Amino acid sequence: GTVIYGKNDELVKIDSILNMKKRLSMQKNISVKFDSISNANHFFKGKEKELSNSMGEYIKDKVTII
Repeated sequence: GTVIYGKNDELVKIDSILNMKKRLSMQKNISVKFDSISNANHFFKGKEKELSNSMGEYIKDKVTII
């Protein structure tokens, strides 16, 4: 999976994201990519292109694996 978050998220604090990342990394057979977008808020306002690029890269990586 993937988690994309804005570095200026006003609803979810970075500590929560890092905690989730740590907990997921301890689980077997779980691979989650974490990607941050600079100057993006919770809704990625004004950063839609960067969000789209991040999602596209994840999808492209997964399609090439199959």
